[in-house]
Amino acid sequence: MAYSDKIRGAYQAQLKAIQDAGLFKQERFIHSPQAADIEVEYPAGAPLKKVINMCANNYLGLSSHPEVVKAAHEGLDARGYGMSSVRFICGTQDIHRELETKLTEFLGTEDTLLFPSCMDANAGVFEAVLTKDDVIISDRLVHASLVDGIRLCSAMHDTIKHSDMGHLEEKLQLHADRRLKLVVTDNQWGEHTNHVGIGPARKQDQSSFVAKSHQFPGFFRGRFLG
Repeated sequence: MAYSDKIRGAYQAQLKAIQDAGLFKQERFIHSPQAADIEVEYPAGAPLKKVINMCANNYLGLSSHPEVVKAAHEGLDARGYGMSSVRFICGTQDIHRELETKLTEFLGTEDTLLFPSCMDANAGVFEAVLTKDDVIISDRLVHASLVDGIRLCSAMHDTIKHSDMGHLEEKLQLHADRRLKLVVTDNQWGEHTNHVGIGPARKQDQSSFVAKSHQFPGFFRGRFLG
């Protein structure tokens, strides 16, 4: 990206304002595998410190589990590194299909589609299943990746107050003439320590989308899956 001195000055002023407000986040460089205890370089150039890691999503410690690492090595030896393309062109292998099939059987769903991350899934799902004739009704505190995915979609977007089922009922009635109505929420709210509610969504002819980024699978369709 090329820009003039004027634009550079504007960016520098904006960065300084963020720093002065105490909102600038500096990266912490991890020098060890992800675990409960990690070695961190912070700030850049500082001696390494051993700290307790309380912000990772590695809840079960699988990212550095010996069996997972061994399986990853076996995959590299058998298939090489990377897909060399997106899934739609030549980036889908039989092992992807095998995993999707096993997940479908485990969850008891019609089918499963793998994405590299929950962020990618949230960015791709709405545009694929909705049109300008539909409406998305989302909780006002949904994750930023859901907001980004919704913005990429041509459907109308409306919101409800956080976990307010009465407000959801009102919005469902307001948009009753839409072809499809999709209610979007998270299943668990780490910042607010409460759980999802989509009660009115089950009473009407519409669909619900529940992001389960931090809980898999737990209770699913009335069954406890571990």
